[in-house]
Amino acid sequence: MNKPLLKEKDKTAADIKVQAMSATEYLSDQSPYERFLSFDIDQDNGAPVYSMSFREQHVGNPMIKTFHGGILASFVEVVAAKHLQVSGEITDPPECTSTTVDYLRPAFAGTLRAEPKTVRAGKRFVTVAVDVFLEQSLVCRGRCIYNRACAAA
Repeated sequence: MNKPLLKEKDKTAADIKVQAMSATEYLSDQSPYERFLSFDIDQDNGAPVYSMSFREQHVGNPMIKTFHGGILASFVEVVAAKHLQVSGEITDPPECTSTTVDYLRPAFAGTLRAEPKTVRAGKRFVTVAVDVFLEQSLVCRGRCIYNRACAAA
């Protein structure tokens, strides 16, 4: 089914924290926009996997029932921010300074699955990559950059 995001040997103390948290705890501090997106968080081998089911409010092209690109970009950014908070990279609500999304194919109505990964966590910036799948097809890939100074302010 879903492949694990982290190999057993790559797990850190932050990953153990993820295993101990329930989906309710992940979602307890949702913003109104996150509630509008209406996504869920599950675990796959201890790593969080984010999913979002299609709703009529998410429609981009009503003729072929696809997700709107803005909804996909928002999902990428929200998942990246949650990933940083859950992993402990940034404890305050993170502020994204840059988001880039590559749209690879139409995201037809269904359930999307997002898999985030910290690419680099430096002293000043943290970069998170998020792959978004519809079934087994990669529909978009996003990259979000967070400034640690913004999170501390």
